[in-house]
Amino acid sequence: MFLLGHSCWSYLFSKATGRKLNVNLPAYLALLSGILPDFDIYFQPYLPHHTYTHSLIVIIPVVLVLTYFFGRLGLAFSIGILSHLLGDFLVGTIPLLYPLYHNFDVGLNLGIPSLADTILEAGAFGLVLVYAYRNGDYKLVLKPSRDSLLLGIPLFALVTLTLLFAGDKSIPLAELAFSRRALTVITLGHILLSGILALGVLQGFRWYLGNRRLKQMATVEASSAQPLG
Repeated sequence: MFLLGHSCWSYLFSKATGRKLNVNLPAYLALLSGILPDFDIYFQPYLPHHTYTHSLIVIIPVVLVLTYFFGRLGLAFSIGILSHLLGDFLVGTIPLLYPLYHNFDVGLNLGIPSLADTILEAGAFGLVLVYAYRNGDYKLVLKPSRDSLLLGIPLFALVTLTLLFAGDKSIPLAELAFSRRALTVITLGHILLSGILALGVLQGFRWYLGNRRLKQMATVEASSAQPLG
């Protein structure tokens, strides 16, 4: 599954889990959690892609540690991480018990890109738009806030991981992105999601600049209020 599907499904699963557990997982963490297993791309060629970070032998201890230290918030975040394995299981395969069993790959292997993958990714993006409207996260791209600025984290991950993966595989990204109808739909989804996150980051900068201006004004007022001599 592409990063579009991973980030969107993790948002849906982790936010829904958080709601059941009465905790509010921030949108940037909900979007980021599903991308984390692909962070091995940052460490290539030292860490082979789609191996350790896609194995239950590694992921389960990570989930336990997160849940132990961060409680219900950590569990909701962990559900987003696990959704990555589910997505790859559906459209491809995952090395379930790597490195103990190097060749034990399991999955439905529906294909990527394929009609099934396109439906899963585009459908998840549509559901995210609806869910974000219902839970209020849409305000992050309309009003200045600190959490809006934090949307820069998943945005950075989406863009850099895509570029690094394409560069490592020597993939002509611009040519491939629109070479097939399925890829065109998924590419447009990536562009729209990145654009929405970028709008949120701009709102975050507005919050930062406004907050900084208020602090400067408060400092000036405090200094002028001090008695002379």
